[in-house]
Amino acid sequence: MHLETRFDTTGWMRRLGKALATPFDPEDYLALFDARYSAREIRARVHRVRRESDRAVTLELAPNRLWKPHKAGQHVLVGVDMGGVRRQRCFSLSSAPTDPRPTITVKQHGTGGVSDHLVNHCREGDLLTLSPASGDFVMPEPAPERILFLTAGSGVTPVHSIVKSLLASNYGGHLIWAHFERSYDQWLLGEGLRGLALDERLDFRLVLTGDTPRPGDLAGRLDEHWLTEQVPDGASRTLFTCGPQGFLDTVIDWHQRCGRAPLFHERFQSTPVSGGDGGTVRFARSGGDIQAQGTQSLLEAAEAAGLRPQHGCRMGICHTCKCRVTRGRVRDLRSGASLELANQEIRICMHGADGDVELDI
Repeated sequence: MHLETRFDTTGWMRRLGKALATPFDPEDYLALFDARYSAREIRARVHRVRRESDRAVTLELAPNRLWKPHKAGQHVLVGVDMGGVRRQRCFSLSSAPTDPRPTITVKQHGTGGVSDHLVNHCREGDLLTLSPASGDFVMPEPAPERILFLTAGSGVTPVHSIVKSLLASNYGGHLIWAHFERSYDQWLLGEGLRGLALDERLDFRLVLTGDTPRPGDLAGRLDEHWLTEQVPDGASRTLFTCGPQGFLDTVIDWHQRCGRAPLFHERFQSTPVSGGDGGTVRFARSGGDIQAQGTQSLLEAAEAAGLRPQHGCRMGICHTCKCRVTRGRVRDLRSGASLELANQEIRICMHGADGDVELDI
């Protein structure tokens, strides 16, 4: 009998290296030379901090080799260590995929969370973690020849990525972009937008709702009359819109009645429209329970009970907080829909108790 022995040198070396490095992984030693090194997660150094205002910054990032270029309009989950705890939040990428380094543009919210930390404390050289880019707020292929962009506030960031990407290509169509902002000192990416507006393929209009407009800018608020007067052919253009919920509601309502071309939209804020009756939320694995209010998300209820469920954006975008409901009735805090569930997964950041609920936490 002939026995053939195969020796896996690669696997053996890895096991030997890990044993010699105990209690640390070899990756931990490599990180001493470059903290971005990881075989498991996307890490990025902050290469540059560019202040947009006293309440906003654009962070230029230098990620490790695990980063894959995003599609214009997508978002990313950013992780930062705060007080020894990893916290995450979702941000749209404001750079074009062809830019040398990806960027996020962050506005302070005053709640002491990730956004505030990045605006007030982030410095060049700081280390962040990133998720792979995701999201469906992207340009179809081929790109439509006539497009209308309507944005407000932080909704400018994903559209900045989309428009910059289009203008950097051989795009031969025509773009109209109306951005609504309360004041000049709150306007994000203003310098970049003024540069993009020099391209004859883009008709850019800044609309001020608070400040007195400077020459070339407009004053007003978005409503059906503004759209009809300022963009007469708007109903026939493919529409991309992003911004606060009230702004989007106005745009979507107008498009449902007048639009004759596709609509793409992304919400930046998730405001509860309807709370449930509340109820007792039980935690199957952790034990214990808490009485939750109807307008309180299940994520907030779990945190109030001293638990730390995995979560990210807190807006229903990133799906990081998905959790199984063993049994119970919940209410979607955005649509108001009440659902009876049994062994089904939901995003606990956007659902509240509408009766007693048991979570697999």
